[in-house]
Amino acid sequence: MRGIAKAFFFTAIVYGALGLMLGLHMGMSKDHTQMPTHAHIMLIGWVSFAIFGFFYWFFGDTVPRWLGMLHFALAQISLPVLIVALWALFAGQPQFDPMAGIASIVYLASFLVFGAAALIGLRSQG
Repeated sequence: MRGIAKAFFFTAIVYGALGLMLGLHMGMSKDHTQMPTHAHIMLIGWVSFAIFGFFYWFFGDTVPRWLGMLHFALAQISLPVLIVALWALFAGQPQFDPMAGIASIVYLASFLVFGAAALIGLRSQG
């Protein structure tokens, strides 16, 4: 399952760079209205995805492949949708609120799948 670990690490780096660029843009423009979007990119995209990568690197061989793939797919689908919806919301477009809600629920589902994978992985270690 090393492939999923690498994929999570790669996307963590991409989201980390995007989050840093957004933070730099906010700082240079002195417009911090997208701070919640920046925080979601950094915490979910950079930090969480990197942690998922570490987990799958160390415990991935003990987790059913389909479970890891489901986690990866749900996480990778939900975050870009959430980012777009948050960007629009904080740019004054309230009609994107349902989109943010749905993306958040899908990300929650991905995290619950990760919880199941973590329980399997940690339980196998004795």
